[in-house]
Amino acid sequence: MLQFIAILKDSFREAVDGFVIYLMLALSAIVIILLGSISFTPGSPEEALTGNGFGAGNVLNKFQIIFPDRGASTAPTFVPNVQYSASNIEQSAGNSVAFTLNVSWGNQFARPVGDKEKDKDKGPPPTIDPFRYAVYTWLEPPGRKIEKPMRGRGKAKTTELELVEPPLATPANLKAVTEAEMIEFLTYQCVAFIGVSKSDVVITRKPDVAEPEYKFDVRLKNIAGARGWPHDIQVFFGASGAIRGVPLGAALYIIEDPIINGLGAAVTLILSVVITAFFIPNMLRKGSIDLLISKPIGRVQLLVYKYIGGLTFIFLLSSFTIGGVWVVMALRSGLWDPRFLLVIPVLTFTFGILYAVSTTVAVYTRSAIAAILVTLVFMFLMYAIGQAKSFFDMNKVTNQVELPDWSYTLVEGLNNVLPRYKDLDKLTTKLIVDSTMPTGDARAQAIFTEFPSWGGAVGVSLAFIAAMLSLASLRLVKRDC
Repeated sequence: MLQFIAILKDSFREAVDGFVIYLMLALSAIVIILLGSISFTPGSPEEALTGNGFGAGNVLNKFQIIFPDRGASTAPTFVPNVQYSASNIEQSAGNSVAFTLNVSWGNQFARPVGDKEKDKDKGPPPTIDPFRYAVYTWLEPPGRKIEKPMRGRGKAKTTELELVEPPLATPANLKAVTEAEMIEFLTYQCVAFIGVSKSDVVITRKPDVAEPEYKFDVRLKNIAGARGWPHDIQVFFGASGAIRGVPLGAALYIIEDPIINGLGAAVTLILSVVITAFFIPNMLRKGSIDLLISKPIGRVQLLVYKYIGGLTFIFLLSSFTIGGVWVVMALRSGLWDPRFLLVIPVLTFTFGILYAVSTTVAVYTRSAIAAILVTLVFMFLMYAIGQAKSFFDMNKVTNQVELPDWSYTLVEGLNNVLPRYKDLDKLTTKLIVDSTMPTGDARAQAIFTEFPSWGGAVGVSLAFIAAMLSLASLRLVKRDC
């Protein structure tokens, strides 16, 4: 253990021996301070419930998206005939909002029972209540997945979308829907799409309103920190003009994913590759390694310790940056979701893939420049393959471009055998989406996105790291240092 700490200290001294690390920390501090100057002010209830703000519009329109099985299903369905609108909107002291939720319909419609082909000569199916049908759809387990044809060369293909069909229903099924279930359904929709907590939603049904019309008194006790509620955003502690009508979750997502997890992480990885590329060549200089291996420590053990030292460097740097961003964003927005902090170990592991390549090249060439160039080329290659995989996955659903079957096989094969660099990026994006967006928006966004599994992404990448370090260790043991 003392040997590991000594080598770790040596790696850290190499990392901070120059202005680059201090420049990176200074830039991180500036970003954190800049993000801390952003204010998030809840928009007016009229804007949220009736307006057309940027990215938000009327949040009640999203109530047409339904997650069956009382919200347990992650695959949504739609009942578009039901229309939701607000009237008598009031905002009391603080962040409490009250309004009347009016439920109307476009056209009454039917969802027949049984086989459509067999029953087509039995006359028109009965007309049913759209809102009761929406509630019934939410209560029931999900139906079958919707399949969409995908064009291929030489043979037909089908891709299952993460969408399900509404269930079949009879008038008796809908009549059995209770008032309590209606309120439970609307409460869930408020939580899933407005982003308030369940305890902050109070709904009662207005009496003396004849069906199929419905009116409900709704009170949201606290809209501060509601992820789906439109907010006014200002920078520099209110000195800038306000960007109006941006949902809080969307604003946080843009900051945390494209800016921090995208651009910021890419810059950090590239600079970290450059800084840590000198660790192994410096260790292999004549005299340096002689001194190290004269101590009771094997060459393989020494290499692994040095590799971990490089990972510790980026772990500390990412902890400072991501941890600081999370704290200031939580303080300013009121949303304390810790899942964004999981980006720290994922980013460290992603760098571990690149550093394994750098370490292997450095052992074989003793050249930091060669390690930097090869690792950056490898990084670009992994990015390109990941982008191609994302495009092919999307094309399976959208059919924008007709591609030969072999191209799908090639991209899938490369993705399966090479480290999952882009998969890790997708998984961190999913973490950020889930930590910033309302539940309904996060699930709806995943309809056309195929997210990989953590086991596959980590397992294949870990095997690649082990293979690279094994090659480096084999060379280090056999070579005359």
